[in-house]
Amino acid sequence: MKISGRIVYLLAAVIFFAVLIPAQPAYGASARIEISSDSPEVVIGESLYIYINISSDVLFGDFEANLTYDDEILEYQGGTPNIAGSSGFLNISHKYVSEGTTSRKYALAFKAIKTGTCDIAFSGPVMVYDYDTELEMPVSSNEYTVNVKALDTASDNAYLKSLKIRPSELTPAFDRNTFSYSTTVGCETERLIVEALSEDPNSIVKITGNDMLKEGENKIIISVIAESGTVIEYTIDVIREKAPPVEDDPKQTDNGPDKEQSTVEAYKDGNDTIIAFNGRYKLVEPDGDNIIPSGYIKTRIIISDISITVYAPEDRLDSEFLLIYAENDKGIAGLYRYDRTEKTLQRYMPDDDHEGVWSPEYPYEEALSDAKKYKSGLNKAIVLIVVLSVLCALLAGVCIHLFMRLKAEARKRRRR
Repeated sequence: MKISGRIVYLLAAVIFFAVLIPAQPAYGASARIEISSDSPEVVIGESLYIYINISSDVLFGDFEANLTYDDEILEYQGGTPNIAGSSGFLNISHKYVSEGTTSRKYALAFKAIKTGTCDIAFSGPVMVYDYDTELEMPVSSNEYTVNVKALDTASDNAYLKSLKIRPSELTPAFDRNTFSYSTTVGCETERLIVEALSEDPNSIVKITGNDMLKEGENKIIISVIAESGTVIEYTIDVIREKAPPVEDDPKQTDNGPDKEQSTVEAYKDGNDTIIAFNGRYKLVEPDGDNIIPSGYIKTRIIISDISITVYAPEDRLDSEFLLIYAENDKGIAGLYRYDRTEKTLQRYMPDDDHEGVWSPEYPYEEALSDAKKYKSGLNKAIVLIVVLSVLCALLAGVCIHLFMRLKAEARKRRRR
């Protein structure tokens, strides 16, 4: 049987296109997450449960996500041990699951503290992992809205009946219709003892700004929330005196204990979020578009059970090093680098933009360049493999063609 040159070239073309055309990707199963509650409406002062229902057609295991809500309207009461956080930001981290399942439910308890609407939704990536392959699955989720309303008979009384502080006194003397006060305390006073009693026993009293008073000006806010949701705020401007200068002790050696704070902590001072680490840093919003370096995106983490705004590398949200924009004690705002492992804070230097994000020995720009070189080399290798495959196919076709011709000629000789 004689095979023509056309058939040989046709076979070579088929092999060529089979090598060049990539296989279509196979898409795995997905997960669905529904946020719900027993009722979308709740009366102020009542408790409610928010449910997170996860379902999938295949077995899934680990689950990680961040949930946001309005902490002025709902107050988080608690949930499973896998949930941590407060102040409007919760982290759900359910890892090392021993058995896979096709459905799972989490219950989170909240209390309605103020009238209004509260949106509950996921922030950032929502990660559900296939139990068998341990690969991340595509996820779809919804946003849930809770409406908090007041009782028809709810009281509007949000006044204080009495307000006392120790170890100092208020100026002027307390009056229910006077909402601003002041006082001065000694340098040794880090917080006041505040006794605030509301006229309506059903109202809620919240005190903020009374932790870790700094030297100089401080503001303590006493918020009274009535049953109806009406809010009245009483403020106390506190001046904490400066400590007298400490004279150098000639007997003190350099080997004495280090009394500076060794790890980063966070706390609330009124509406401000404060980072404490060998100083006091107030989180503020960047005042320009070019403040945050290129390649970083805004996200949130939890420090000392408080939600903190940080900036992480876009391609490495789990990076060990993050950026924080804050204002120091001198009122100067800037970027600081936060080390998640060591829990330390240091001033961010643009010249060292990528130091620590990968490692000092292998900076980001060098890694990016190496990745591009690797990708370019890989593409060249693929092209070379394809060319060699085509040549091999052509060579095989030519060999087959020659073999068949030789065989045909041999038959003709035998017939003669």
